[in-house]
Amino acid sequence: MTVDYDAVILGGSVQGREAAALATREGARVALVESPGEVDCCIRRQIVLAALAQAGGSQHPTWEALRSQVEALETVAYPHLRLDGLATSGVDVVLEPGQFSPRPNLAVTTATRRLRSRGYLLAPGTEVTVPDIPGLAETPYLTVDTLLDLEALPESAIVLGRSVAAIALAQSLAQMGSHTTLITRGDRLLPTEDPDISAFVAALLEVAGVTLMLNTHLDAIHYKDSFGVSMVDGDLIKAQTLVLATASHPALGALNLTSIGIQPQMVHGVATALPVDDRLATAHPRVFACGPALGSYWSESMDHQDVAIALHNALYLPWRKLSFWHRPALLPTTPEYARLGLTAAQARRWYGSEATIVQVSFGQVLKTHFSSDITGFCRWVVRRDGQILGAQICGPGASELMHTVALAVQQNIPIQRLDRVPTLPLSQAAMIPLMVGDWQQQRWQQGTWRRDWAENWFNWRRSRRRRW
Repeated sequence: MTVDYDAVILGGSVQGREAAALATREGARVALVESPGEVDCCIRRQIVLAALAQAGGSQHPTWEALRSQVEALETVAYPHLRLDGLATSGVDVVLEPGQFSPRPNLAVTTATRRLRSRGYLLAPGTEVTVPDIPGLAETPYLTVDTLLDLEALPESAIVLGRSVAAIALAQSLAQMGSHTTLITRGDRLLPTEDPDISAFVAALLEVAGVTLMLNTHLDAIHYKDSFGVSMVDGDLIKAQTLVLATASHPALGALNLTSIGIQPQMVHGVATALPVDDRLATAHPRVFACGPALGSYWSESMDHQDVAIALHNALYLPWRKLSFWHRPALLPTTPEYARLGLTAAQARRWYGSEATIVQVSFGQVLKTHFSSDITGFCRWVVRRDGQILGAQICGPGASELMHTVALAVQQNIPIQRLDRVPTLPLSQAAMIPLMVGDWQQQRWQQGTWRRDWAENWFNWRRSRRRRW
């Protein structure tokens, strides 16, 4: 059976369902194609990481309470995106794997349907990258999706990877009392961030009790009642549980993209992202992408503005554009770490002396001392005219403060006018005048033209007073 639509969404992610809900709200005829249970795994992954971070930061967390909390949150998460509600609103839900079929006309085909559309939107879910380590495939390793299947907190755990999930999992498990080792082939955590920030996050893990093994090359993995990880240099690490938390990649393999001229970006034989322009258009003019298909070191963005832009361009004239630098992302550690735009190193490379680095610690805010939670900092990259180029915030409420910074960046509000942005809780709002003050102090330091002009002005005024 062949049916024509205004948009066909190849989903598997929360972003895919958001696009379907938005399309039918605007009166479009839309079909959502996704495999059964795929979005449920995405939602569970988000909840598990958030719940682990909260449990790791609490005083007396229990594994049983954590499992109960995750189960309860799964029943109430994204109620507006449930399949029965989407179907009632007019979305044609197809719970079958789909792929592109270019002949005789471009369409999406499933086992029982052939769906044609004027525009197509790719919003697939993600898969964990399984490294080629001898013995790994034969062991009962866990992932973020299956970790809470354990009846009790493991006494010891090995976490493989340096992804956002790996860092958050390792810290949370250690804080809850598990002897945790984080192993990665990379020489540092968060390789896309400034080196001192990577070192700060590594220190957070070590303070929590995580044993970090960076730049480590594995020889094989064995399992017999417990896991044994053999190193190339002969060392052996043992643990009760092994958690595979390597970087995730969009599930693009079964979509038959090459048949319509779309070549995903490949790294070590794994499709990591779809090449898109700033309109989120792929190499095929009728196919757009959003969500995990865009790829990123950061697995989850704090906003889904790409959904509305990609869907609009698929349904209407494709003129809306997305600025990837304006998208905040979150690392769910304790305290949480949020980032936006350029790092300090990138800003210096692109803007030179025009870029100013402004940094204030959370310990400078009085209210944080009342809660004994002063760990963290705010770092903003600012141009001479006050334009915010990027931000990295690590501390309590980092995600809320970062949303304010993102709003300022999107609306071109300079740092000296941030008082016009909607107010924040006191502990976070108090950071803004401190950041502005640091930036102003650097602008008016000795040797700058402002300071020289002011000194000349005051000298002239003083000389005039003597004549009075």
